[in-house]
Amino acid sequence: MTAEINLSSWQVLPHHNKYRSNHPMKCPKPFALACTALLALTTLTNPIFAKEEKSSAAGSIQPAKVVKPADLPDLAKISFETALKAALAAVPGKVIKAELEVEDGSLLYSFEIVGADKSITEVEIDAENGKVLGTDVETPAPKTVAK
Repeated sequence: MTAEINLSSWQVLPHHNKYRSNHPMKCPKPFALACTALLALTTLTNPIFAKEEKSSAAGSIQPAKVVKPADLPDLAKISFETALKAALAAVPGKVIKAELEVEDGSLLYSFEIVGADKSITEVEIDAENGKVLGTDVETPAPKTVAK
């Protein structure tokens, strides 16, 4: 392959390139569009780049500093029992895990509840007012096959 130097744009162009131009970044539009679409599709569908969607909002209590776990109950304005009632009203079932935690900067009660269909749903309750901040089904109900 031979090459020529185009002094007007300071680029080396191979002779076989039929898209030569004085513009250093010029390429065929269909090719550029196809590459952009492929990159976008790959990025959006790749699990490494996909964001996990979670339906939680910011809570009312947002500690300004790092808080020790033992100090969290003093910051909460509602009791554990009140938060538990709110969680079970939102998602009926049996609680298998409960905690008071700071998540994404907000103080909240988090409950994992097993529903009648055996799915596990996480319910987040605002530690100030008892409102449901979000729910997230962590495991779908298993499909049963009739024999």
